[in-house]
Amino acid sequence: MEPIELKLLLEEKLDKNLSPRVFLDSMRVIDEESRKTAAYNDPRYIPFYYWLGEAVKPKSVIEIGFRLGLCSGNFFRGCKTAEKFFAFQEISTEYYSPRIGRRNVKDHFKGKFDIHVGFLTDDRVDMILSVNVWDLAIINEEVGYDKHRSYLEVIWSKLNTDGLIIMDYVSRHKPAKEAFLDFCKYVNREPVVVNTRYGIGIIRK
Repeated sequence: MEPIELKLLLEEKLDKNLSPRVFLDSMRVIDEESRKTAAYNDPRYIPFYYWLGEAVKPKSVIEIGFRLGLCSGNFFRGCKTAEKFFAFQEISTEYYSPRIGRRNVKDHFKGKFDIHVGFLTDDRVDMILSVNVWDLAIINEEVGYDKHRSYLEVIWSKLNTDGLIIMDYVSRHKPAKEAFLDFCKYVNREPVVVNTRYGIGIIRK
């Protein structure tokens, strides 16, 4: 399926306005107050990942920006073909534990599952990315332009032929938008953006 066809399919699904609570109320969070936020209750945010999981058939998946595993957990709710998953979270000064995210994913994914908290340049990241062939990558971060370009370039080099990159925040976050559009020009791909809460870009290798 071409990116534009995938966009149209996903937007048709999202137009059904399925309540995100169907997907999120059973997920683990740090603070119960987060269940009252606008993002949590937006039918065009987390449900996107479930519909994406139904629409694509990857055997291997990467997520950059794993956090609590809410996006990938719901992706695997819809996707039944994946066998390998690598979750990456950039280390920061804020405390972060992948324990909750692991549990949210493990409820819906029973394949090989690696998590790394650190930097994309870490030897372990390169080893994991290099020993597998990757069909789908989800980039779910709000960082600077250079960091976004680094994520895109590293992932692109590890993608399988016809692999997909799904990049969130390309409408809301200016550095993400500029990095996405510039990268599309660099690899000679037409930009495709799905109308979601923050805007999701799609690139096929």
